[in-house]
Amino acid sequence: MIKTTPQIQRKRRARSRASGGVRKKEGIALVLAMTAVAVLAVLLADMHESTSTSFAIATSERDALKAEMLARSSIDLTRMLIGREPEIRATVAPMLQMLTGHSPPQLPIWMYADTLLAPFCDFDNSHEGLDAAGIDFSGVQGLGHIGGECHILGLAENSKINVNMPLFLQGDEARKSEAMQLFAMMGGYQSPSPYDPLFDRQDSEGQINTRLDIVSSMIDWWDLDQDRTSFDPGALTVTSSGAEDEIYRHYRDSYVTKNAPFDSLEEVRLVRGVTDDWWATFAQKDPEDPRQDALTIYGSGGVNPNEARPEVLLSRVCSFVSDQPLCTDPLEAAKFIQLVSTVRSILPIPFFTGPGDFVNFIEGRGGPNDLYPMLLGMLGGADSPLIFRPVTVPSDRRGGLTSAFVTAARILTLRATGDVGRAHVAIRAVLNTHDRWTPPPPNAGVMPVLGIFHYWRME
Repeated sequence: MIKTTPQIQRKRRARSRASGGVRKKEGIALVLAMTAVAVLAVLLADMHESTSTSFAIATSERDALKAEMLARSSIDLTRMLIGREPEIRATVAPMLQMLTGHSPPQLPIWMYADTLLAPFCDFDNSHEGLDAAGIDFSGVQGLGHIGGECHILGLAENSKINVNMPLFLQGDEARKSEAMQLFAMMGGYQSPSPYDPLFDRQDSEGQINTRLDIVSSMIDWWDLDQDRTSFDPGALTVTSSGAEDEIYRHYRDSYVTKNAPFDSLEEVRLVRGVTDDWWATFAQKDPEDPRQDALTIYGSGGVNPNEARPEVLLSRVCSFVSDQPLCTDPLEAAKFIQLVSTVRSILPIPFFTGPGDFVNFIEGRGGPNDLYPMLLGMLGGADSPLIFRPVTVPSDRRGGLTSAFVTAARILTLRATGDVGRAHVAIRAVLNTHDRWTPPPPNAGVMPVLGIFHYWRME
């Protein structure tokens, strides 16, 4: 057996300690290396996240800017299209005159703006339709793929019932015009009326509201005095008596009337009696489809028979001839609404050159090329169950009824959208092109060719 000397043992212990120190140093280096790799990985991940976020933000902002420019461009193009309406009307006038027997009124060119401007807003998808129509835009400079699309919807404001101070009426004439329209719209001349459940019941403030209460409160909101308006639907007169703010002082959160024109349609909800049910029935039937709206705050006082919904036309007619079967018999009213809707769906062209043509229509008068005689021939005569009974307009009201309608739209709502990627921009603008407009004092000037904006909102 080999014995080790103390010297040898000491050498062995020294070698053991040395090798252990080397191993410890190697372990520390490995830990440091792994730590460095982990730190670098975290820094790389953070850099990648920051870069990706910055890229996504930049892309989103770029797309949002492009979408905004597309929406703005569609409005500008529509303004130019409306400005060229007289030239377009002159081009198609011979064809329309052969069809209707009358010279055409203002053409609702804004209703077809989305289709006419498709090559500028959505060139790729409109290409096939243009080729089918024999139109070649391929060589037009500036048209082509734009990386997005835009759409435009145009509406004539005089196709609705005005609840604001009329632009071109003053005093009792303005108050009476609105009172007559509102009372008829709410079915005041029908007994019973399908709208009866909306009235004579308590609202959220514990108040009872009748049709006449709402008519008076709507007018008192924008008229300049402090007196309550009273409307007599039989005599068609308006008077003033009492304090208009008394009812609002009893609300839980009391306030007073504005005594100035409405600034937005939503402001109408502050008026006494305008409940959610009233709003959904008369003001905004479908929030997604502004064409269903029946009220406006931008009206001039007249209703356009070529644009207004049949229900709006019926309300305006019945405000003058409330005792006629067309206004008192729900079946006759339904015939009128269905007939006008059907005619427009078959021939979407303006039939009434002037207000007198529409009055002749509801009276069942006119020549062979007028609308009512044409419908008589198509539907089998006056005994047809599909055609409404003509009204008889008293001679003392015929002038007022005729002046209640206009066949040209000068104030338009334009709703434009631009879409690029996930970016969506919507613009709502109210365009005024009325030649009677003058700027507020102390300014002076005339209406520009492309009109002026009453309202502009971008979302």
